[in-house]
Amino acid sequence: MSTTSLQYVTLDVFTQQRFRGNPLAIVSLPQHVVLSQQQRQTVAQEFNYSETVFIKHVPIDDGDPRNAYVWEVNIHTTSAELPFAGHPIIGTACYILSAFPEALTCGSLLMVPAGSINVDYDIKSLSAQAAIPHDVHVHEATFSGEQVRMLYPSLEIHADSVPTRSAVVSIVKGMTFILIEMGSEEALNAVTTTVQAAEPKLDLEWDESFVGTYFYRHPQGDDSRLRTRMIEGTLEDPATGSAACTLAAYLAISSDREDESCVFSITQGVEMGRRSDITVTVTLSASDKQVERLVLGGHAVQVMEGRLELA
Repeated sequence: MSTTSLQYVTLDVFTQQRFRGNPLAIVSLPQHVVLSQQQRQTVAQEFNYSETVFIKHVPIDDGDPRNAYVWEVNIHTTSAELPFAGHPIIGTACYILSAFPEALTCGSLLMVPAGSINVDYDIKSLSAQAAIPHDVHVHEATFSGEQVRMLYPSLEIHADSVPTRSAVVSIVKGMTFILIEMGSEEALNAVTTTVQAAEPKLDLEWDESFVGTYFYRHPQGDDSRLRTRMIEGTLEDPATGSAACTLAAYLAISSDREDESCVFSITQGVEMGRRSDITVTVTLSASDKQVERLVLGGHAVQVMEGRLELA
């Protein structure tokens, strides 16, 4: 029986230190190799990371230098494909653009199911930035404090630190987060994973979606700095770029600030021993204070490389 041999690397994303941040596997597909959805899903289950990325170079010869560096990107959790996700995009951008220095002058384009993502890499800081596709939607129904405490019984003793109502926000169709601002550091630390699924009421046509719970707090009252934790059932994620973008966008459009550009510094994964540092820049339109541009930034460091065999 013939086998297909594929190159892979693993990186830790949103960190400059190995064994911190959020692990990511990147599998490179040659031009002649086509994997089925089930094959990609099987590989993702084998790595057992929060996400595994499959990349394929698809150069477009139309005279535009940027189009020489276009990659098709599929992002899989252990159970499903995602329309996009933050830490896979930043990790992929760091991996690709550090390997192709000629692309640094024009950047690169990643094609994901949610749309096209322009990415750039700073060779001095070894960090990437990605213009994130977005269609920010604040759902009509909120998530009650009672629902939060039922989902996370460890917060019952911190009931005063759980908000009465929390916003439910989608950054794109298929990617939704409950945004819960905790009233104390102790309450944020008390959050645990849960065997129950969060089931907020989602608006019609937005109701087929991944749903995560994103807890946050402003340390020392600094509106531009955030400490966060992301829980999805029995999983805690050390870094969640899509949630960070969702929260930053929501805070920007909800604030009374007059400036059109807001920069948020977000720290996640501390309680897991995998500190992650995420930057999100939100640009609002001057006319109606809607999100015009979302830029996600961060570092990545390679940890492993090898080959996998597919029958």
